[in-house]
Amino acid sequence: MKKEQQKKKRKLYIGIIIGLILLLFFMMPIFYINEIQVKNNHFYTAEDIIQTAGVQKKHFFDLSFNEAKKQLLELPYIKEVKLNYIFPGKLEIDVVEKSPFAYVEFSGNYICLNENAQVIEQSPKMYHELPIIQGLKFESFKIGEVLPIQNNEEWLCATEVIRYLEKHQYIKEVSKIDVYNLEEIHLYVDKLNVIMGDISDFDKKIEVLIKVHAEYNMGILDLSTFAKRGEAFLNPIT
Repeated sequence: MKKEQQKKKRKLYIGIIIGLILLLFFMMPIFYINEIQVKNNHFYTAEDIIQTAGVQKKHFFDLSFNEAKKQLLELPYIKEVKLNYIFPGKLEIDVVEKSPFAYVEFSGNYICLNENAQVIEQSPKMYHELPIIQGLKFESFKIGEVLPIQNNEEWLCATEVIRYLEKHQYIKEVSKIDVYNLEEIHLYVDKLNVIMGDISDFDKKIEVLIKVHAEYNMGILDLSTFAKRGEAFLNPIT
């Protein structure tokens, strides 16, 4: 009996010693986050992301990946987050951001949309050089959800217009895209009102617009008959 009790005590002591050794080992500085790398961030600084995630100078076992992801996903431009711990003491935060595509106006504010019409943010001013889409019908919106557009054909047309503008690297020059009437789309460039007609031959119409805009930035440029007759009419204001 005494031998069995001694064996049990010995095992208990050994277990306590091993536990203390492991505790001391995991309390070593190498298990504290001392280096954080943020990858693929464009709209937020690394400092903003680190602070939002709340991972500064934390011990590895005090770090909740789920909570850090939850906090980061609440940022308007963050779409996906991956956190990866690299021994010893390094944390990688890899983010996928939502790309702003265009703006729409609502009650004196600007709503920023991505290419899927998802609402990224609402703000009193525009933070990106992107066109405002006019002519879309909607009555409400929620951040993070798709804008409930009632006239979806107009939205699809606007996205096609933006693709053409991106192709010609001309997106920053256009301040507004009016798709209220799909047979008479308007682009506004500086103080130039450009009547584009419908979406047909839009590629060539933009080429003409770029050439005219190089010399004139005020007036009315009518390209509505360009697809059928190859005609362009300019009424400049000097």
